[in-house]
Amino acid sequence: MYIWFYFCILAFTILFLLFIPDMFPKCSCCLKKKFRPFIRIHMAVSMNPGYGGSRSVCVKCCRKYDIKDLKELDQLIIIKRKLKLESLTKD
Repeated sequence: MYIWFYFCILAFTILFLLFIPDMFPKCSCCLKKKFRPFIRIHMAVSMNPGYGGSRSVCVKCCRKYDIKDLKELDQLIIIKRKLKLESLTKD
């Protein structure tokens, strides 16, 4: 009797841990983990489990940088990298 109870608790815990990346995705722009309703763009880009398998953008970053899809996110990331490199080489 108790074995089934422990088995059910263990199964529920494993399933919960597997779905954490979809419940709390990581924003690719600001790199913060947020609850799923605060994410506007959430797409799977590979078959990797966890945070590496999907790319997400939160509502705040979508409004701030006017991002509508992942192509615009890629362009923003490239621009941020170039600005960071320029600021490091100036000093």
